Amino acid sequence: MTSFRTTKIVAGMLLVSALVGNSLTNVQAEDVDPKGSDDVAAVSAQQPVETSSVDTTVTVEKEVVIKNKKKSARKTRETIVETLPGEKLTIKQVMAILKTTRDLSGKNLSGLKLIGINLAKCNLKGIDLSHANLERADLGESELERADLSGANLKMSNLQLSGMTGANIERAILDGAIWKDGMVCSAGSVGRCREFPAPSIGK
Repeated sequence: MTSFRTTKIVAGMLLVSALVGNSLTNVQAEDVDPKGSDDVAAVSAQQPVETSSVDTTVTVEKEVVIKNKKKSARKTRETIVETLPGEKLTIKQVMAILKTTRDLSGKNLSGLKLIGINLAKCNLKGIDLSHANLERADLGESELERADLSGANLKMSNLQLSGMTGANIERAILDGAIWKDGMVCSAGSVGRCREFPAPSIGK
């Protein structure tokens, strides 16, 4: 009798253990939702990508803005230098202007070494070329109205068809220059184009 009761108790305990074990297994299985876990994984995978994309965009935009500001500042400085009235330009600045425009009106190029420079068909109204070296320079068909060419070296330069109304050529050396009417200036042409050789001293 005692043995039967003991067996019955043990069987009951085993049944309870089995039921409790199944319940725990179900609970654990429900807690880990494969579908939900995929969603969480997807979200966590997406977040770094989105953050990285935003950060990259911001960095690129900042770099572009900085570069644009530098370019604008550079252009502003160049424009100010070129347009300052009376400021003497360098040869580098002159060549830079000639690449974009043929307008050097009112500019100060005094004393510059401009041998063989091409200033043909340029607007040179009011330009200061005093004491500049313009030997073999091409000034053909250029507008030299009120230009200052005093003391300039214009040996063998081309002035054909140029407009020289009011131009100052005092003490300008014109030996071998092609004058505006096509005549070649003879040796000793200083301050004006001589058609014939200058008379020898003492004769």
